Amino acid sequence: MKQSVISIFLIILLVAFIVIVLITGMMKTDVSSVCQLFLNVEFLDAVFFSLKTSFIATVMAFFIGVPSGFFLARNKGCISGIIDTIFDIPVVVPPLVVGVLLLTFFNYPLMKEIYPMVFTLSGAVIAQFFVAVPLTVKSAKTAFELVPEKYEMIAMTLGSKPFKSFYDTTFKIALPGIVSGVILTWLRCMGEFGATLMVGGGIPFETENIPINIYLNMAGGDIKSGIAASVVSIIIAFLSVILVKIILNLKYRRNA
Repeated sequence: MKQSVISIFLIILLVAFIVIVLITGMMKTDVSSVCQLFLNVEFLDAVFFSLKTSFIATVMAFFIGVPSGFFLARNKGCISGIIDTIFDIPVVVPPLVVGVLLLTFFNYPLMKEIYPMVFTLSGAVIAQFFVAVPLTVKSAKTAFELVPEKYEMIAMTLGSKPFKSFYDTTFKIALPGIVSGVILTWLRCMGEFGATLMVGGGIPFETENIPINIYLNMAGGDIKSGIAASVVSIIIAFLSVILVKIILNLKYRRNA
C-alpha cells in the first residue's frame, strides 16, 4: 500500500513538473510571434526539413535496428555483449562530439570521392540516424527478450514455416515495444541538434531543421521567435505522437 502511494506521489510530482515547465514556456510565448512563424518561409522550410530527415532516419533505424535487436536478444555470447556496448556509445557521447567524429570521417578524401555528405541532406540524415538508432535497437532487444522462443517452435510443429512462425508469434507480440522504440527514435531525430549542425551545417533553406532554427533565432537576439518556435515544435511532436497512438490503437482493436 505504501509503495503504491509513493509511486502515485512520484508520478504526480513528475507530471506536475513537466506541465509547469510547458505552461511557463507558453506563458512567455507571444501569440503574434506564433502567427508570424506560419508566415515565415524559413521556419516552414525548417519544419519540412525536420520531418523529411527524421522520417528517413527513422525508417533506416527500423530496418537496421529491429534485426539487430533480435540478434542481441537471441544471442547472449561475448560478441553480443561487445556489440551491445558499441550501440551504447552514440547514446552516452554528446551529440556535438558525434557530429565532430562524423565530420572528420566524411572529410576523408575517399569518402568525398564516393559521395559527399558534409552540408547535405544525406549528411543530416546519417547524423540523426547515428544518434538515434540505438533507441530502436535497445527497444527491439527488450521487446524480443520478453517473448519465449518456444512460441515459434510450437508454431513450426503445427506446420508453419520459420519466417511465418516468427512473424505470427514473436514479432506480433513484440510489436508494441518495437513501435515505442521507433516513436522515441523519431522524436530523437526531430529534436537532434548537435550532430545535425556539425554535419549538415545548419544552412538556411538547405540543411536547417527546427532546433537549429530555434538556436539561430535565440543567438541572433530574436527571443520571441525562438520561444514561439520551441512551443510550436512541442505541439508538432505531441500531436504526431497522439496521431500514431490513435492509429495503432485502432489497428489493435480491429485485430482483436
